[in-house]
Amino acid sequence: MEGRGVDPALLFGGAMLEHVVPRGVPSMPLKRYISRAYPLISRSVLQEAFRRRDVKVNAKRCAPDILVCGGDTVTLYLPEQDFSLQTLFCDGRLLAVVKPQGLPVDVDQQGVGEDTLLRRIQAEHPGAQLLHRLDAATGGVLLAALDEDTLQRGLEAFQKRQMDKTYRAVVLGKFSQSEGVLRDYLLKDARAAQVRVVRRPMPGAKEIVTRYRVLDKVGPGQLVELSPVTGRTHQLRAHCAFYGHPLLGDDKYGNREANKSVRGLLLWCRSIEALPGALGEYEGKRFLALEPNWRALWTSD
Repeated sequence: MEGRGVDPALLFGGAMLEHVVPRGVPSMPLKRYISRAYPLISRSVLQEAFRRRDVKVNAKRCAPDILVCGGDTVTLYLPEQDFSLQTLFCDGRLLAVVKPQGLPVDVDQQGVGEDTLLRRIQAEHPGAQLLHRLDAATGGVLLAALDEDTLQRGLEAFQKRQMDKTYRAVVLGKFSQSEGVLRDYLLKDARAAQVRVVRRPMPGAKEIVTRYRVLDKVGPGQLVELSPVTGRTHQLRAHCAFYGHPLLGDDKYGNREANKSVRGLLLWCRSIEALPGALGEYEGKRFLALEPNWRALWTSD
């Protein structure tokens, strides 16, 4: 069986995880491959599996550094893992779920990804398709379509900014005002997989608009509510960093030294509300998922 055709009951149902590495995946160490294929399996659990010799490639027990590639069969025997899907709303046409932080929405550019949000969704709703995406490090509300009509209209709604998304994040430092609107331009560097914010228009730059509101002091910074009026790649992370307030846990645009105090990016898509437009039957409906208790990270608060 090919990697994309794994029986969901086998993948998600017990202590044994088995799949075929997708064709075209280049050779890499087994431990690195498993960490990419199942990103929410903890390092300690994976180390223990190797110590107990509970990891096999092509039916042979293997060390972490053995090389695997497309076509190999990988089998892991692990304690019960949580591959559940937290559903917020489902009416047979539109689905709202909670994406865990650290879980990619889909396979990566090389086709690696046995545990992704889309695979979890399709295990319960075959044929479902994503209406938008969140970075792997970002958690929170995500919408999917369960039929073709809702898919096309939903994609149109997001493209025309008819879905109002609200995020919460912890930023370093303090904004000088309790709320405001940031307006600048964004340059995308696809090769480097990052973006750069500039103040003035220039060739290739697209306008970005971000609303922010300070909610409270948290640890070394502030808990803020962020609303991307424009939905550009890495907009919230790059825009806040440009103004001297990088998101805590963001190693790409932020402060790596400060990030040592947390594990993961403190960014969460808290709600999505349907505005008048292509998904008119859901107008005014708000899908909400509460963010983690980040304040608990700093006992001094």
